[in-house]
Amino acid sequence: MKKDYFLPEKTRVILGEEKFQSYQRGLIFPYLFLGTLMICMTIVEMKKILQSSTFIALYLILLVIPIIMFIANNKKNTGRYWFWVNGFKKE
Repeated sequence: MKKDYFLPEKTRVILGEEKFQSYQRGLIFPYLFLGTLMICMTIVEMKKILQSSTFIALYLILLVIPIIMFIANNKKNTGRYWFWVNGFKKE
């Protein structure tokens, strides 16, 4: 739909239209996974199913998955692992 409510205009300019859409598509699953993880872990916390140390360890382990997905999406579309690095020039 070519909407960029949550991404800065600078991102569209740097990536160009085609790569920008690919970049956005690559963000869908990590954000969906992160939101689902937060909801599920909130339910687990409210029901007090796990001990605190187990809960925190599990949360951190599962949090690594969307972070890796974000980094992979940045590398695929920008050629860098971190999109916000200073000195990024349009190629």
